[in-house]
Amino acid sequence: MAVSYRTGITILQFIFFVPSLVLSLFLCFHYGLKWAATWRFIATLSALRVAGDVSYFISLSHPSINIYVAVIVCELMGLAPLMLTLVAFVNRVNKTTHSIPTKSSLTISLLSLTGLITGIVGTSRALDDATTINDVQINTLIKAALALFLAGYGLMFVGFLFVALDVARHPAKRAALGSEMRILVTVVLACPFVFVRLLYGALGDLTGEAKYSSLYGSNTIYLCMGVLMEILAVAICLASAFLVPVPEGRDGAKERGGLQDTRSAGTPTLDAQN
Repeated sequence: MAVSYRTGITILQFIFFVPSLVLSLFLCFHYGLKWAATWRFIATLSALRVAGDVSYFISLSHPSINIYVAVIVCELMGLAPLMLTLVAFVNRVNKTTHSIPTKSSLTISLLSLTGLITGIVGTSRALDDATTINDVQINTLIKAALALFLAGYGLMFVGFLFVALDVARHPAKRAALGSEMRILVTVVLACPFVFVRLLYGALGDLTGEAKYSSLYGSNTIYLCMGVLMEILAVAICLASAFLVPVPEGRDGAKERGGLQDTRSAGTPTLDAQN
C-alpha cells in the first residue's frame, strides 16, 4: 500500500519523538526533580506527539470523530511545553545571574497553562458543534488560546533579552555562569523555530485559512512550519544536555555519575566576585 504524503510526515515525526521521549525521561531521572524542569517539558511534548501520531495511524483504518479529537488535542497541547522549555532555560541562567524577578517565569508559565486550558475547552466546544471533522470552526476560545501563547512567547523573549544584556554588561556574571553561557546560545538558536511553530498555529486559528490547518491543510506547510520546526527546536534543546550538563555540584546538589559538569570546581560564583 502506498504511503501518503501526510502519513510520511507522521512517520518522520514518530521516528524522532520516540527517541526524544526516551532521552528526556532518562535526563529527568538522571538529574532528579531539582533540575528536571527542562527535560520534563520536552518529555511531555514528545509524549503528546507520539500519542497524536498513534491516533493518526489508528484513524487510517478506523476513522472517527473521537480519533480526530485526540489528534487535534495532542497537536494543540504541545505548544505549551514547547514554549515552557525555553522559559526553563532562561530561568536556569537567571538563577545564577538574578537579572530578572524570579516571578516573571511564573507569569509566563501561567499564561501558557491558561492558553492550554482555554485551547482545550475551545477545541472541545468546536468539535461538539461539528458532525464531521471538516465542519470544525475556529471559535473565540481557540483564538484566545493562541493569543495567550504568543503573549507568553513575547514575554519570554523580552526576559531572555534582559538576561542576555545583563550578562553581557557584567563580567562577574559571565564568570559565574562559566560553560552555562551556552544555555543562552541554545535559546537563541531554538527561539526562531519555536516562533515559526507558534506563527503556524496562529495563522491557522486566527486567519481561518484552510491551508494552515494542521489536520487537513497543506501538508508541505505543515511539514515546514510545524513538524520540522518542533524537531529542530527539540534537537537543539536536547543537545544542550551534552554540551552544557547540569551543574550537579552547585547549591549542595549531590554529585552523581553519568553526564559530567564541564566546569571546573574552581569556577567563581557571583558572591565570590562581588
